[in-house]
Amino acid sequence: MVYLITTKINFMKKLLFITGILLMSTFSFAQTYQHAIGLKGLSPHNPFSGGGINFKTFIGGSNALDITLGGGNNHLTGQLLYEWQRPTGWTDGFDWYLGVGGTLGAWNNGNHWHDHDYDDGFFLNADAVIGLDFNILPNTNIPLGFAVEAGPSIGIINSRSFGLSSAVAVRYIIK
Repeated sequence: MVYLITTKINFMKKLLFITGILLMSTFSFAQTYQHAIGLKGLSPHNPFSGGGINFKTFIGGSNALDITLGGGNNHLTGQLLYEWQRPTGWTDGFDWYLGVGGTLGAWNNGNHWHDHDYDDGFFLNADAVIGLDFNILPNTNIPLGFAVEAGPSIGIINSRSFGLSSAVAVRYIIK
């Protein structure tokens, strides 16, 4: 019985040590802001074009969630990207990032785009991006950030699209 308790305590110590190491490595790249909200406009050259309200939040060090809710004439969309952001080293607040995620949405009244008809209902895309994020707050004390990104988008459900999409975002730095 004592052996089991000792084994569990040793296991908990090891688990706590590993968790501490992981947390320190996650927080090793601090960003110049924590949260930002604004508008993100998507490329007009894809069936999911339109804009939306965008929220970016850092969830630990250089790891961020980028959430956009919006749509266009015949659809509503929600995009979630998990991003890894790093400084470029050129100036404070000027970073580059990579991200992966997806877009979930719903078509209304069917849609026709580049000789493809899309059925009414839900659609799902897989997305990847590479981009630049410029937060001017450290250099100007103005709480604004700008981002530009591009990457592949692949239709998975009720979407026959494959190609590059791009976006531009303007965000107010909350914190």
